[in-house]
Amino acid sequence: MEFPEHPPAAPIRERLHEDCARLESLLRGLLDPKRRIAKDVHAIRKLGKSLRGGFFLIGLQKTAGREIQAIGRLLSGSRDAVSRLKTWTRLGWAESPDLDATISALLKQSTRSADRRPPPVAVAWAVERAIKARTILDETGDEILSRNAGIGIAKLFQKLEKRCRKLAAQTDSEFHETRKALKAFLGALDILPHAPKPDRAIDKLAELLGDENDLATLSEWLEAHGFSERIVPDLWNHLEKHRTKLQRQAREDAAAI
Repeated sequence: MEFPEHPPAAPIRERLHEDCARLESLLRGLLDPKRRIAKDVHAIRKLGKSLRGGFFLIGLQKTAGREIQAIGRLLSGSRDAVSRLKTWTRLGWAESPDLDATISALLKQSTRSADRRPPPVAVAWAVERAIKARTILDETGDEILSRNAGIGIAKLFQKLEKRCRKLAAQTDSEFHETRKALKAFLGALDILPHAPKPDRAIDKLAELLGDENDLATLSEWLEAHGFSERIVPDLWNHLEKHRTKLQRQAREDAAAI
């Protein structure tokens, strides 16, 4: 893929400003009793991932980017609970109706608990993080921003290519690291002016790695709640078959990038 060496600073700054302001608005909306928490948290985390990619693009991943990362981690419990329930439903394991009912009930309970509104002080702290990220952006000059953006997008793509090659190692951690590199690249690409559209192979890989990560997260939850491989081997055999299939396809698609 070809990227501009010195993209204009103004549209990048404007886009990041707008996204930071939207993030602040969404965070304050968490205190509105009429709004749906799960939907807003999903929007906040999705926007946060894009912002982190944008801040990496302009070399602010260790300053402004970390401020945004802290917001995502603060709200991760709510989104993870919803994701685990959806993943369990998609998995479609029905060999033991009693166990299915038990796990489903526990997952639904965790989503109800996670759907509670964060304390006002926690929301205020998160808003401060978004404001701090915007302040760091304001303190970065146009020349530095433009130069870093040209370098940053190339680095992000090189990092993604490197991670895709490492998928051949077939370790679970490599799939997670590749997913992070892919999210950062796509977030930066979305903010970069006149950027080329990602190939279909990249979009497809993102979907596969997302599904693989969902199964990994569900596996950790099952293990932590007593549903280990030793206790319910048939369930784990079913889960691993699905995960292995996704990993195999992800490796094939990664080879095309």
